[in-house]
Amino acid sequence: MPQRSRSAGAANALRWLKECLMQLNLNDPHSIVAWWKVCPERHDGHLEALLTMRPQFSAAIRRAQRCIATMPELQAQLARSVGEREAWVAEQAERDGHVPAQVARWREFAAAA
Repeated sequence: MPQRSRSAGAANALRWLKECLMQLNLNDPHSIVAWWKVCPERHDGHLEALLTMRPQFSAAIRRAQRCIATMPELQAQLARSVGEREAWVAEQAERDGHVPAQVARWREFAAAA
């Protein structure tokens, strides 16, 4: 029995090491999707920012986003990450005492639904 727990621990350590050493290739949608899977709640927002900051990679980023949106196993992660990002933006807006246009639109859509 102890042998199995050691191998499971080693597998988790190896997976963590691979994630830490991952190199993102913004020209490769598969690389972008693999990177996104590591931390969707953070990387989803980064992809949106990269679209404006690095337009030369927008075609690959858009392909990766379409792939993420259409893969059933990633759709739950995507929905969760979008929800967490919206909640964070709303929380920041309320803390700062103002409501950005994006949050106002979300509230309008929620009220209309």
